[in-house]
Amino acid sequence: MTFRSRLAFVAVLAVFGLDAASAGAVPLLPHKASYRLSLDGSKPSGQLEEMNGEIQYEITGDACAGYSTLTRQESLASTGEGSPLRQAVTSTAWEDGAAKAYRFLSTSTGDDGADKIEASVERQGPDALKVTVTQPAARTLDLKGDILLPTEHVKRVLAAAAAGESVLEAKVYDGANDPAKVYETLAVVGRPSTDERRIAAPAKESLAGRTFYPVTISYFETGGVDRAPAYVMNMQLYDNGVVGSLKIDYGKFALVGAMSTFEALKAPEGCAK
Repeated sequence: MTFRSRLAFVAVLAVFGLDAASAGAVPLLPHKASYRLSLDGSKPSGQLEEMNGEIQYEITGDACAGYSTLTRQESLASTGEGSPLRQAVTSTAWEDGAAKAYRFLSTSTGDDGADKIEASVERQGPDALKVTVTQPAARTLDLKGDILLPTEHVKRVLAAAAAGESVLEAKVYDGANDPAKVYETLAVVGRPSTDERRIAAPAKESLAGRTFYPVTISYFETGGVDRAPAYVMNMQLYDNGVVGSLKIDYGKFALVGAMSTFEALKAPEGCAK
């Protein structure tokens, strides 16, 4: 079994055609967080008997310097036949604060082998991206359409939530699994809350009093949102970009992520954007 995913809250954390500043959104909080992964027992999982692991996530920077992210996901899956299958995916990325440039390196290791994807992206106007792939083989890709980059997507979701918007379709690119792939996404934002009883214990001090939204983002292969999604992410998304909890539904099985550690990092100073 190959298990590969990169959190869209950057990932995932990601849309509504609004500018974040115009909607009064707060800056993204530089932070580190980790999430324990376990199989969702409420959903049938077929031959998969057990799966667990961890997501480690870090974001630093701001709209002036750009945003640097690190995402590492490790998993251990058991089907009851043979040894458990291990996989680790690590993705490092930098995105320009104005979403005009993006570069990333994604590495995957596991029982089924190892691979690496490295590329840089330049925005060629409002409806085109130029992707220069350096690994595994050099090539250039021209992607057409109004396509959002990962952190840009997060900021758009937060801007829409702050403006009272609730639904949006958008194209999103992160490239970590396939440098040529653009996902169609459908985001649904629920009602805001400040219920401190729902703050994960590691982040209580940092997130006390902050607004969060229940957000569901469905990711579809190219062709539109009228088909079954490749996967669906449900998350508790705070107005500063922190994800409190999450669930990733792959159709045949689903994983639940519970925050296990959290550390707020010092934000850069002097950025007026």
